[in-house]
Amino acid sequence: MKHTLRTPFPAWLLACGLLAGCGAPEDPAAPAVPETVDPAELEAAIEVEEAAPGPAPEVPAWSPVVVPVAPGEFRESLRAAGVAIEEGRLLASLSTPQAAAGTDAANPGAGAPAGAETDAADPGALELYLGIVATDAEHREANAGIDAVTTQLVLQGRAALVDGRVLEAQQIERVLVRARPQHPDLAGYRTAIESALKAQDLVQLGDTRVRGNRIFKPEGKGAVVAYREALQAFPGFLPARDGLARLQASWLDRALQAAQAGEYAEAERLQAEAARIVADSPALQDMAARIVELRQARTEQLLAQGHAAVDALDLELAARRLAEAERASLQSRGLDALSERIALARHYGRFRPGQVFRDPLAAGGEAPEMVVLPHGAFRMGSPEGEPGRQDNEGPVHEVAFPRGVAMARNEVTVADFGRFVEATQYRSVAQRRGRSTVYDERGGVMGEHRGVDWRRDHAGRKAAPDLPVVHVAFEDAEAYVAWLSAQTGQRYRLPSEAEFEYALRGGRAEAYAWGDEAPTRVVGNLTGDGDTSRLGRRWSNAIPDYADGHWGPAPVRSFPAEAFGTFDLIGNVSEWVQDCWHDSYRRAPGDGTAWVNPGCTDRVIRGASWASTLDRARSAYRQPSPAGTTHARLGFRVVRDI
Repeated sequence: MKHTLRTPFPAWLLACGLLAGCGAPEDPAAPAVPETVDPAELEAAIEVEEAAPGPAPEVPAWSPVVVPVAPGEFRESLRAAGVAIEEGRLLASLSTPQAAAGTDAANPGAGAPAGAETDAADPGALELYLGIVATDAEHREANAGIDAVTTQLVLQGRAALVDGRVLEAQQIERVLVRARPQHPDLAGYRTAIESALKAQDLVQLGDTRVRGNRIFKPEGKGAVVAYREALQAFPGFLPARDGLARLQASWLDRALQAAQAGEYAEAERLQAEAARIVADSPALQDMAARIVELRQARTEQLLAQGHAAVDALDLELAARRLAEAERASLQSRGLDALSERIALARHYGRFRPGQVFRDPLAAGGEAPEMVVLPHGAFRMGSPEGEPGRQDNEGPVHEVAFPRGVAMARNEVTVADFGRFVEATQYRSVAQRRGRSTVYDERGGVMGEHRGVDWRRDHAGRKAAPDLPVVHVAFEDAEAYVAWLSAQTGQRYRLPSEAEFEYALRGGRAEAYAWGDEAPTRVVGNLTGDGDTSRLGRRWSNAIPDYADGHWGPAPVRSFPAEAFGTFDLIGNVSEWVQDCWHDSYRRAPGDGTAWVNPGCTDRVIRGASWASTLDRARSAYRQPSPAGTTHARLGFRVVRDI
C-alpha cells in the first residue's frame, strides 16, 4: 500500500483532522440558556472542568524507508523527486499514533504502522533526496531539495495549527527533526505547537462550558472567555473562532425568533449579548440588518392596519396597532402621522379642523355649509374690569371641549328654512300667532305687526332668499334641526352657548372678536354712525367712524370670514342657542355642552344684530328671551356633531 503526502492539502493532513484524537473540538448543539442555575452545582462543575487536561498522546519519531542511491542514479532520483514535488508527494510514509492500532477507518491512507515499509517504487520527494544524501552527504542539489521540502512542510504545519490539526503539525515536527534537525524555523515552529496545544486545551474547556450552558457566567469563567483565551494563546486558532461563531449564531437565531414573535426588547437583548461574543462580525451585522428589515416590514403592516382602523373609526384598535408599531419600529417615520390621525379622529371623527362640507338631504339638495371648528379650550365669560360687563357674564371659567364640532358658516337663510317648510308643511310660531315684531321706520321703533312671519324681512317686506331668516321662535329652530337630522342621518342641533362664544372669540381673549377697542375696519353688520335707513335715519348710539352699508340684516356672508371660517357671528342677526337662561355661570358645565333645565321657559340669545350697540358686540355678551319670542333681529344657525 502506498502512503503519500501531497500539497497544498495532502490527504494525510486532512485525515488527521477527522480522527478522534487530533484535538478537533466536538460540534456542540446550540445551547439553551437555563432558567435557573444552582450556584453550588455550578462551582462544583467548574472545579472539575478546571482540572489539568490529561496527557497528550505521544507522537512517535518519523521512521522513513530511505534507500541509498548509487552515484550513477543520482540524476534519475533528482528527476523523480522533481516529479513527486509537482504531484504533491512530499512524503511517502509517516508514523501516526492511530496507525499503530491499524488503519484509520475515516481515512484509509492516513498512516501506516510504525516502522512499516512503503512501496519503494513510489517514494516521496523527501525520501528520494535523503537516499541521495545517504550516499553523498554533501550533494548540493539533494540538500537544496531537502531544504525546500522541509520549508514547505513547516508552512503546511503552521497552516495545520491554525486549523486546529495540532497532531498533524506535531507529526511534521518529527519529520523536521529527522530530516533537518538544524532547520532555522524549527525552534519557532515548536513554540507555535506549544501555543496551539494550550489553545486546544482552552477550546476543549470552552466546549465543556457550552455543554453546561455556562456561556458568560460565572464572570471570567464562561465559554466565551475560554475561547478568547485560546485566541490569545494562538491568534487565529480556527476551533476557537468556530466556537465563538457557533455561540453567536445560536444567539442571533434566538434574536431573530424573538423579533419574529414580536418580542423586540428580547431580540435587542440577545443581539447585545451576541455582540459580546464577537463584536462587529459579518454575521452580527447581517442579522441586525435582517431584524431591522423584519421590524420595519412589521411596522409598515401595523401602520397600515392602524390607518384602516382610523378609517373605520375603530380608534381603540388603531391605538393598539400604533402601540405595537412603536414597539416594532426603530424610527419614528410613519408613527407620528398615525398618532396624529388617531388624535384628530378622537376629536373630529372622519373630519379635520377647518374642513368645509355639506351633507346631502334625503329629499334632494344639501344641508347648510358647515365648517369644522378647531378643537380646544377657552376662558368663557368676561372679567370684572371689562367695560360694559354685566353680572350674568361671570364668573369666568374654563371650558374644554372633549370633541370637535361643525358649525354652520352662516345663519340659516330664508331659502334654507323655506325648503324645510315646503318639505314638512310646518307652520311657524309667528304663522300660528299671525304676527311678529318688525322695525317701523316711520316711527324709528320696533313694533308688532300682523301677517309677519319667517317669509318677511326686518321691515315686514318679502324677504330675499339669501337673507338670514328672522321672525323664528326657539321652537321653530328646534323643528328645523330635527328635520335636518332626519334628512341627513346626522345629529344637527342648535349650538350651545359655550360653542357660540368659542367660535366668536376665534382664539382671542379680548373683549371683542377683533380686539379691545372699537373696530377700525368693517368686521360685520353693526350700528355704525355712517349707516342710514331708507328714510335717512341714523343711529343715536352708533360706533364712530363705522359704516357697513346696511340698515337691517344683510345677505349672509356679506362681510369678511371670521377666525374659524364662520360668517356673521359678530353681527347681522342675534341667534338662538340651546341653553336655558341662568343669571350667572356658577355650576355651568365645563365641557361645552348646553346647560338645559327641563321645562325652562327662557332661553339664551347670543351675538350682536344689525341694531345692536357696540357693548352688545362683546364676545361675552348674552341676554335672556322667552322661547316664544319672534322679531326682526333674531335668527339662528346650526351645528352638527362629528
